[in-house]
Amino acid sequence: MDRISLHDCVIEAISIEGQNLSLIFEHINVLSNHPMNNTGLHMYTGRAIIKFIDYELKESLLYDTSKVEGKKRIIVEEDAQKVKIPKLELLVGFEILKSEELHVSEESFTQRFDGIASRKYNSDFGYCVIKCKKIVIKWNEFIDKAWFEDR
Repeated sequence: MDRISLHDCVIEAISIEGQNLSLIFEHINVLSNHPMNNTGLHMYTGRAIIKFIDYELKESLLYDTSKVEGKKRIIVEEDAQKVKIPKLELLVGFEILKSEELHVSEESFTQRFDGIASRKYNSDFGYCVIKCKKIVIKWNEFIDKAWFEDR
């Protein structure tokens, strides 16, 4: 996962097949150092899937601001109510702002996604931590340069 960027990528849907979780993205950004990217540029793809083999949801938390009243500026960590979301539903429509590998070994991976939840969750900030034995990333085509290529 260190050769792709998920910043500003949206998870359109999730699919669970047995112990495998697939996150379906509208696009992902494939970095220039990825072995399957021979363009020399950071590129964005069409629809992409990240599959977590033998996954376990470790944590899913929403910073709920729906009951915060009378504040012009909300400090999420202080003002929001922390709500644990027991299922992966938080990830549907989730815009990733940060993706972080918390643990990598030969036996397992632990990945954290921080970002903005869907309108269902008031577009509030949240995060999800997933542990798995293997990660598979699939995409069909490169569309164009990634938004950050010229920066």
